[in-house]
Amino acid sequence: MSFTISQVQNKQELNDFLQLPYRIYRDDPNYVYPLLDDLKHFFDRKKNPFFNHAEAELWVARDSAGTVVGRIAAAVDKYSNDHHNEKVGFFGFYEADDNPELANLLLQTASQWIASQGMTIMRGPGCFTSNHDWFGVQVEGLRNRPVVGMPYNPEYYPTHFENFGLNQAKDLLAWRMVTDGIVPENLQRLIDRILSRPGLTIRAMDMNNFIEEASLIRSLYNGSWSKNWGFIPMDDEDFAYSAKDMKSMVDPNYVLIAEMEGKPIGFALTLPDFNMATQPMKGKMYPFGWLKFLLAKRKINFVRMPLMGVLPEYRKMGVDMALVFRTMETAFPKGHTSGELSWILDDNKAMNRILEGYGGKVYKTYRIYEMPVA
Repeated sequence: MSFTISQVQNKQELNDFLQLPYRIYRDDPNYVYPLLDDLKHFFDRKKNPFFNHAEAELWVARDSAGTVVGRIAAAVDKYSNDHHNEKVGFFGFYEADDNPELANLLLQTASQWIASQGMTIMRGPGCFTSNHDWFGVQVEGLRNRPVVGMPYNPEYYPTHFENFGLNQAKDLLAWRMVTDGIVPENLQRLIDRILSRPGLTIRAMDMNNFIEEASLIRSLYNGSWSKNWGFIPMDDEDFAYSAKDMKSMVDPNYVLIAEMEGKPIGFALTLPDFNMATQPMKGKMYPFGWLKFLLAKRKINFVRMPLMGVLPEYRKMGVDMALVFRTMETAFPKGHTSGELSWILDDNKAMNRILEGYGGKVYKTYRIYEMPVA
């Protein structure tokens, strides 16, 4: 079978790009369709501040009958390359039928474009970078509905990437936590000692000062994650775009700020798993998607902690352990007795040890691949 590939250049071609998941996942009950209006907004280069410091292109592949059977995108982010002093181009938004020829065509197109931008490394998949949702591809673990912000893919995608020559760059772990409101006695004693440390307080986000608090969280995120693999600094515009719906989505008791003698030193952000509510919408808000969302939202009983960080000079004090404890303490009375902490770098031994101590289990593993391009 022969395939052709073309660059997305107009609204119809973007629509073809966005509609492909309805073909790939049409018989998969676990897939959660992204909201199409949100994706159109994301790709709008006049509205998304990501494109103020990044270049990107999108492509769709068609079979001989003209049917769209694959897609891919690629991006070069100046912020990422400047921060890490490297020349990396990201590939992502990958969807394709299980055909080796098709996979190679898509990946070759992205790699050639990345090389044409003067980059030396191709990395992904992502949508586009670690600052965005759906980073990585699942390679191991339970294959059920993904939680909010996490990717989902057919099992054959890793084979596509590996056969093309992409190699493991980093594995990202998803931990499943279950709480009955009771912490083992020895762990509780340790937590009590941490929380009784002079000057240490953990408080909820003040929604009456939302803008100031959101800016504080951005500062803590940049300060605590700056040395992490894959970190990309967020400026005010990027953070405002990412947090534009935060006020309506978050429970302030799930946004925790740790302070030492009044100075903010760490934070933890937890979200209800809105995928439980958006899945019935199949990516469409109208005409009745909003009603399905409101009805399903009431039944959400699972949460995800996507972000937590402690400033480097305050680590090894147990602040991260206390933030996890306070989050679990908040969750149980709300009926949120289980949740996911993701993603955690596989070589983040300190954090992985903490989660294991709380009885967590790694139940999914995601992978980022990379390869040299020229």
